[in-house]
Amino acid sequence: MIPILLWGIPSNLDLTNHFRFALPFYDSIVAGDFYPGWLAESNSGYGDPSFRFYPPGLYYLLAASRLVIGNWYGATIVTFVILSIVSGLGMYFWARSFMTPATASWAGFFYALAPYHVTQLYQAAMLAEWAASSVLPFVFGFVDRVCERGKPRDVAGLAFTYGLLIFTHLPLAVIGSLALLVYALVRMEGPGKFLKLAKLSCGTILGLALSAIYWVTMVSEVGWISKGDSSPFSYSREFLLITLSPENLNVWWMNILTLMTLLLCAPVILFLFRAAAPSRRTVRPVIILTAFALFMALPLSWPVWYVLRPLQEVQFPWRWLAVFSMGASLVTAAALPFVMDAAIKLDRAKRLLVFGTMLISVAFTFSHSVREAQYFSRTRFEGMVMDVRGTPALSYWLPVGAKYNPREMSNVVEVADREVTIANWRAEHRTFSVAAGTAAEARIKTYYYPHWTAKNETGILPTHPDKDGALLISLPSNATSVELDFREPARTKFSTTASLSGLIIMGILMMPFRWRRKP
Repeated sequence: MIPILLWGIPSNLDLTNHFRFALPFYDSIVAGDFYPGWLAESNSGYGDPSFRFYPPGLYYLLAASRLVIGNWYGATIVTFVILSIVSGLGMYFWARSFMTPATASWAGFFYALAPYHVTQLYQAAMLAEWAASSVLPFVFGFVDRVCERGKPRDVAGLAFTYGLLIFTHLPLAVIGSLALLVYALVRMEGPGKFLKLAKLSCGTILGLALSAIYWVTMVSEVGWISKGDSSPFSYSREFLLITLSPENLNVWWMNILTLMTLLLCAPVILFLFRAAAPSRRTVRPVIILTAFALFMALPLSWPVWYVLRPLQEVQFPWRWLAVFSMGASLVTAAALPFVMDAAIKLDRAKRLLVFGTMLISVAFTFSHSVREAQYFSRTRFEGMVMDVRGTPALSYWLPVGAKYNPREMSNVVEVADREVTIANWRAEHRTFSVAAGTAAEARIKTYYYPHWTAKNETGILPTHPDKDGALLISLPSNATSVELDFREPARTKFSTTASLSGLIIMGILMMPFRWRRKP
């Protein structure tokens, strides 16, 4: 975090997209709407439904930091520091399942230096994925604890962290779910496999219940946005090593980060082959997980991607480097004691080769990922925060049929040859009056979405989209007052109830009950 404290916030195109989302999210929370459903200010006031599809975990943390700190620059730095500490603690927590405290500390150290993990923040500004990368190690750690101990609080911990992962970043949640399945199947050794499987399943189902308030809406309405028509990315062109040409900048850069990760970890991991068999068996599940993660990022795994449609929505197979970095960091930490073991005779040249190779990786990470990042000073950052409001969303988030550049409007409501008076214009509740005249359609400066409901004194008014996606309301000829509300469907109450129920059950499992037989 020192470069950020000295030079400012690392910037990238994704940074402005995150704050285009975070600012109105914070405003809604302050106004008393703790889970907003419509981002009203984007697209010059036409809005978009991205609140309903992008996991809000990071934005709750940013909003809480903003509430405490009082400004966005300080809140962002505090959020980064918190997530950095949490990521290191997560790796330590996972490693402590089968390592000594000193060795487990090295797992967090290597993860902090992992080239892809550093690049998530400094170069790509993939803040939500970076935040989820702080949560995922805890999920793996609780899988270990459920398999080893199986206590109710371990199941509750698995549920909470898995739900938080889904609530923070959907692509990493998809990748993480598949990785967790592979890891759990390898990890379940010894007697009682069915009981362990049952407990893991309970934790997963409870995690899904905790995050239902997000994913039920996302799954139900994903067909209402134009993501399929506008995404320029195809998973088949984003595998590692599919090309070595810098023309595909994403893959070219990720190839280099993979090489740097291997330079950081592989020289040390080789010493596991000199370790005793019990030591290798201890980390065998992590080795298998790490190899699987690398396999999934390579073109060899294309048949798996082709069969698993949800995996294709991740878009970038190289996102598996997040899991690969975790596994490689942990295995490297496990192997490090054997490098330092005096009983293993190594001449000076070999030791210099091992640590020199690791130093090359660290030097590359700091000289390229960190030093070459573009930084926003406080003044520039605050200017970005002011300018980002109302800017166009990615076309990915627009409702189906909506045009990226709708026509300019002189007022938020336009009705031909009739006077309009705006009484109230909030994000999800608007009221206006229209004078008598010819029956006509009111054009609203808001994209049409099925949950917008208009009514007047006589009841519900018909609505439909204009040719550019704007909301049209059919009005009678008489003078009328219209209430336009963004109404959540009944399933939102169901998902909210499921999340609250999951939270209650998790709390019960966390309680330190001690059952005693009556004498």
